[in-house]
Amino acid sequence: MRLAAVLALVAGVALITGCFGPIERPVVDFTWCPDGSEGRLDYWFSSRSTTVPGSRIEHLEWEFGDGSLPLESLYDGFHRFDAAGLYAVTLTVTDSRGIVGTATKHVPIELAATIQPSWRLTLGFPPTVSGIVENRFTERLSTVVVRAKFYDTDGVRLTDGWFEITDLDPGEKAAFAVQAKEFSTRIFHATVDIDWFSAECHLWWPVLE
Repeated sequence: MRLAAVLALVAGVALITGCFGPIERPVVDFTWCPDGSEGRLDYWFSSRSTTVPGSRIEHLEWEFGDGSLPLESLYDGFHRFDAAGLYAVTLTVTDSRGIVGTATKHVPIELAATIQPSWRLTLGFPPTVSGIVENRFTERLSTVVVRAKFYDTDGVRLTDGWFEITDLDPGEKAAFAVQAKEFSTRIFHATVDIDWFSAECHLWWPVLE
């Protein structure tokens, strides 16, 4: 009876540990890319996770390290951060066996395209805002659109203007000059910001079965 009990116990342990071997967990990995469609701190996160042959990734949960609620998705996650900084982003995946894997990366979040504060407004014909824009991301920015807004002395916006920069490499700076679309002698001051940008990220988009 004792021998039978011992054999039953060994068999149970074997089932738990996966036939006398350690459980092979999914290999969790991910990458990220800024989404510049609104010129804000928006980021896409893309899973590169894999698991054992014959199994597949079925569930993902993203935690962005900024106190927001976890996001459940399939292979990709979108998030808007409130402030620039270094965030511990965690991805937890579950495969079709029900086995869980997790990974955390410290992701530097910042505006990929920034305008140096030394920009200036030149009144005349036409009124022009000029300055320097910089690519602070690790990949090329294929397009950066700078937008200026022109106001009168009462703060009433009179007109806008745009300037497009293409193929800005990491760390590269480029000059811009935004002219007012409509001339007015009432233009007194202006504001300038990044309207939108497009980053050339090499995100990995898996083929879903």
